Amino acid sequence: MAAPQWTAAVRSRHGLGLLVAVLLTGPIAACASQPPARWREPHTQIEFVLLPAGDFVAGSPDTEPGHQADEQLYPVRVGRPFYMAAREVTRRQWNALMNPGAAADADADRPVVNVSWFEAREFAERLTGTGQGRFRLPTEVEWEYACRAGTTTAYSTGPQLSTDEANYNGLFPLPGQAIGQNRAALTPAGTFAPNAWGLYDMHGNAWEWTSEGYDEERKVIRGGSWRFNADSARCALRYTHRPEDRGDSLGFRIARDAF
Repeated sequence: MAAPQWTAAVRSRHGLGLLVAVLLTGPIAACASQPPARWREPHTQIEFVLLPAGDFVAGSPDTEPGHQADEQLYPVRVGRPFYMAAREVTRRQWNALMNPGAAADADADRPVVNVSWFEAREFAERLTGTGQGRFRLPTEVEWEYACRAGTTTAYSTGPQLSTDEANYNGLFPLPGQAIGQNRAALTPAGTFAPNAWGLYDMHGNAWEWTSEGYDEERKVIRGGSWRFNADSARCALRYTHRPEDRGDSLGFRIARDAF
């Protein structure tokens, strides 16, 4: 197999200003067969979807309702397939790895929240330690690529997102959007229809930690949540928290290297 190239876009340290394209090259070990399109981690039962290599444009145009200054458009080439968890990590899955023997409760299939960036990273490291591959938090580029699933609009559903399609606070729509529900709580992971690549809750439900820093003090979170408005759930929206922070709408999902 020829050595492929991986292009990643890197934002400036403070999320503003010039964008720098970094080109990384290196060989991938030849593989006997294509990895499966779906794969389930046996210990936690997290289901993963294989996402293809490809090109997309990250960020948003300044004409998009809700557009922020740190969402400049820039091209990205994802040079290698990778796995993304089909759903946000649930309380059941968290306990299977972090609190073995914990009793299941009525909320076991809702996303685990009140998890710091350090704890989410520890979960990924423990999962890697089971010998089933290398697990990690997704990068910002991977997260947005997965969220868009081949689309170019504000949401993977198009220019608008209804509360029949995602769990966010519908009392605060963007211009042109209809007022919707405010469920005021997490919903079980996978309640709503997946995007075109089979990923659930990329919009709303729980914010998701990424691996990357926004500046010296904050990490980037993506996706919006049940507490936040329609703007928060846009594909391009970047929000931040300190890595030690926790919150009742702050969770994560896991990526896994395909090779």
